[in-house]
This record gives sequence, C-alpha cells and structure tokens, in this order.
Amino acid sequence: MTISMQRYNSFSIVLHWCIALALLFMFASGLYMVNADISKADQYRLFQIHKASGVVVLWALILRIGTRILTKAPALPDSLNQQQVFKAKLGHLFLYAALVTMPLSGWLMVSASPFGLPTFVFFDWIKWPHIPGVARNKTIEVLANNVHWITATILATSIVGHISAVIWHKKTHNINLISRMWWNNK
Repeated sequence: MTISMQRYNSFSIVLHWCIALALLFMFASGLYMVNADISKADQYRLFQIHKASGVVVLWALILRIGTRILTKAPALPDSLNQQQVFKAKLGHLFLYAALVTMPLSGWLMVSASPFGLPTFVFFDWIKWPHIPGVARNKTIEVLANNVHWITATILATSIVGHISAVIWHKKTHNINLISRMWWNNK
C-alpha cells in the first residue's frame, strides 16, 4: 500500500536539492583542499571557491529556514508511530543545527586566521566581511577549525541517517517519503 502525501512547496524543494548538491561539493572540496598534494596556488584558489560557496550555502540555508518557518510542512503519514515522528523531528533538528553551524564555524575560522585573507563571493564581485574582533586570533581559529571538522562529521552522519530513513520507510513500510520533497507526487 503506497500512501500519497502532499509535498513541500516548489521553492523549498529547489532549495533542498540545491543545498544537497552544494554540500556534496563542499565535502569534496573541503577534503581535497586539505589532503591533496597540490600547489599552494591551486590550494589557495580552492580555498577561495570553498569559502565563497560556504557563504552562498549560508544564504540558501537562511532562505530555507525562513521558508520552513513561514510555510506549512506536509503532514507525516499517519502510519508512523509517535516514536518515529519524534525521531524524524529530532533528525531534522540535528540536520538544521549542523547545517547552520558548518558555515558559521568556517566563517569564524577564516575571520580568526593569522593570514587575514579576504573572502570574495560571486566571481569576486562582493567582498564578504570578517567577523569583527577575532582577527588573527589563533585560539579562536583552532577552536572554529575543530568545530568545523566535528560538525562535518555530524552533518555527514545525519545526512546518511536522513537518506537511510527515507529508504528504510520505503522498503519496510512502502511509504514514499521522497514524494514530499520532489515535484512528482506519485
């Protein structure tokens, strides 16, 4: 038995999938830029792209959270018990917390860096400001770096859990949760 549910609005769906794709890029570029054997010039360029992309993801998240607050989410299926609904809500809370912490910790890390390098967004059109009062503060930079890496691990784990729950509900209960976050509601 397949349960038909309403879906999120199209703007939320677009933001969801754009953020998902951006996160794939952010994870890949973040791991590559700190682990690959590349020239300092290439590493610098990749850091700049990573930082600029982080700013764009932060703005997309602000839009996504604002849209989520202002619009009603589709109801979860009645066949989910209270414990499953609680887990779904808790999982989304972890996802949103990690999604917000990730770019903010990156921004703090860049702002406190001893190098003081600027971040340019949108093809070098806009210079993103550093957080005031933390310039060249090694202690804050190290703390923000640790938070960034720990949050990346939590975020990756939460995403795997998120995707696994969708697959598990489809296979175990024949509940197509993906239809809530896709345009075709069949």
